[in-house]
Amino acid sequence: MQDSDGYVVAADGTRITVEEFDRLFDEGEDITMYLDMDNARRPGLEQRTVAIDLPVGVLDAVALESGKTGTPVHGLIESWVEEKVDLASA
Repeated sequence: MQDSDGYVVAADGTRITVEEFDRLFDEGEDITMYLDMDNARRPGLEQRTVAIDLPVGVLDAVALESGKTGTPVHGLIESWVEEKVDLASA
């Protein structure tokens, strides 16, 4: 987290300059102590829960595929919807 003086502040109070933070990142060093993970955001990747009703036969087929692939049902549905949206926008 950056303070009002322009320093990056770790959870333990350690302060480094923004330039030092950039150097650590560029060199592949561990910078997680300087990140506020409780308030981290992924713009454009926020999630929202939806409820859908599916015919029993469709859900059974999805569950069968889930068992074959070892992927949870919700994960399969999510990936299939993402694929469909990607194809439609291409």
